[in-house]
Amino acid sequence: MPLYYDTYWWDGVPYYYADGTYYQWDPSVNEYETVAPPAQVAAQAQGEGSSDVIAYPKNGQTADQQAKDKLECRQWATSQSGVDPTAGTMSSVPEDKRSDYMRAEAACLEGRGYSVM
Repeated sequence: MPLYYDTYWWDGVPYYYADGTYYQWDPSVNEYETVAPPAQVAAQAQGEGSSDVIAYPKNGQTADQQAKDKLECRQWATSQSGVDPTAGTMSSVPEDKRSDYMRAEAACLEGRGYSVM
């Protein structure tokens, strides 16, 4: 799986998305496998395009650490801004609230040692 990816949750299951491909962890073979996502996950990925924060790990964070940091920072940004990008499309969120969310997510990631664009 690529080092850069987004994580989308549906029904308690994480789906990883990178370069137009969805993945899930398969513990029986101890590796990621390519999967077809539920429609709700695909809708999340399509609706979030304008809300992506690009973060580069400056401190050699592993892929697992990056995924954990992204998830925790998204949760924190939601608590700070009141905007939950997993609840619908970001395009329906007012611009000022969307901006608050993105600034909060970027601040969190910067605080964890990422260069954010």
